Amino acid sequence: MRFMNFKELCNSIKDVACVISVSKKDELHKEIRIVDGSDKYIASFDSDLYKKHEFKPNQIYTEYLERSLNFEEYCYRSAIKKELLHSYAYPEYYKTWMHMLFIPLEYETKDLGYCLYVMNISDIFNPDILAHSSFGVVNNVLKATLRLANTNDFISSLNDVAEDIRLICRASYCCVILVDDVKEEVNVLAQAIDKSIERVDKSDRFTYSFVKTWDQAIANSNCMIIDDKNGLDYLKEKNEPWYNSLVDDHIQSLVLFRLKSGNTQIGYMWVSDFKIDDTPKIKEALEITTFILGSEIASHLLVDQLTKLSSIDILTGLYNRNKLNTFMNEIQESNDSVALIFLDINGLKKINDENGHIAGDALIKRAASVLKKVFINCNIFRAGGDEFVVIIKNCKEEQILVYLEELKYRAVRSNVSFAFGYSITNNSKEIEKILKEADFNMYNNKRDFYNHLKE
Repeated sequence: MRFMNFKELCNSIKDVACVISVSKKDELHKEIRIVDGSDKYIASFDSDLYKKHEFKPNQIYTEYLERSLNFEEYCYRSAIKKELLHSYAYPEYYKTWMHMLFIPLEYETKDLGYCLYVMNISDIFNPDILAHSSFGVVNNVLKATLRLANTNDFISSLNDVAEDIRLICRASYCCVILVDDVKEEVNVLAQAIDKSIERVDKSDRFTYSFVKTWDQAIANSNCMIIDDKNGLDYLKEKNEPWYNSLVDDHIQSLVLFRLKSGNTQIGYMWVSDFKIDDTPKIKEALEITTFILGSEIASHLLVDQLTKLSSIDILTGLYNRNKLNTFMNEIQESNDSVALIFLDINGLKKINDENGHIAGDALIKRAASVLKKVFINCNIFRAGGDEFVVIIKNCKEEQILVYLEELKYRAVRSNVSFAFGYSITNNSKEIEKILKEADFNMYNNKRDFYNHLKE
């Protein structure tokens, strides 16, 4: 496997990040090294978090940090067992909140596995403050938000949190709004509605251009609260279109909080038509909950992004072997019929030997491009080297043959030659069986191809 630029990888991550190596032979997990880190990570060595303030690549991690069995276990599970892990903790020896992600890397050597370790650190948040909050019911919400780190369905759990907050505020509507300034998009990530009344907020009003005007009304504050006529008049002066939308929806009161991760704003929490007698308590409650939600949502988005990255083959843009294994495990739980096509590029070794690996990589990319054009909306995987797998649910043999005819046509036009084999089953639990059958059929097809060349 070719060299990976760990420094470049780490610097591509927004938060503090480093690459960890773990020895495959060391069952006690002691041979764990910090291979390299982002510029932000190396700069953090000036802090009191580390025993040494000068970073040197590829050192045993205990040269810099106090030993942690939890850390070692997570590194081992991520780097060696290829598990994606997330931890949210408040280590007493650091006196800081740490949001930690352990992302398995496909890159590995004979003796070492690797993972990407990403940290979001905050020394401001003190959990002891929460227990003494004057708005005692918020503790129930905090339990829900903290459980977001371990949920298997983040969005569903976030909808439950939104409902908890709506009930705490005794409001008609609560929603979590995500703002993507790069794509210029707005997404209502979660919402809760009082179903006992007809009047609810119209989330389709939350267009990107509309939401971006909110900042001028909120100004330098972390929130805006409208609970009387003076508030509405203020909004009318600062942002009349927004004021008009509230009037059109018959909204009498509104609290809008920024959602931030660190110093970066990622969206808003919107609560409307709440019990205005509780405004001070509601503000206190939402200041705490939005702080936690901001961090948890950012972590979820980062996990989602990195999960996608860890599932993609860099050379071709197709799904990689890790994703193939995961997908095959998942598909066994369905009741779908499954068709599987196993493909191999003919002549790649000769191209590599005669023209070098750059030419070989170009051939692999052309082959992947052909597969994308033929198998539209299908699951295509680069299984490794010159091998590819296509998995299609509920597909009859007649359609497979149509796909393969188009594949032959496009392959010739792109100067690519494939050997292929396929198999179909009505029982998705037989996915491993049809993989072997398709592989066997592909090798027969490849043998026929080379026998024909000899003739």
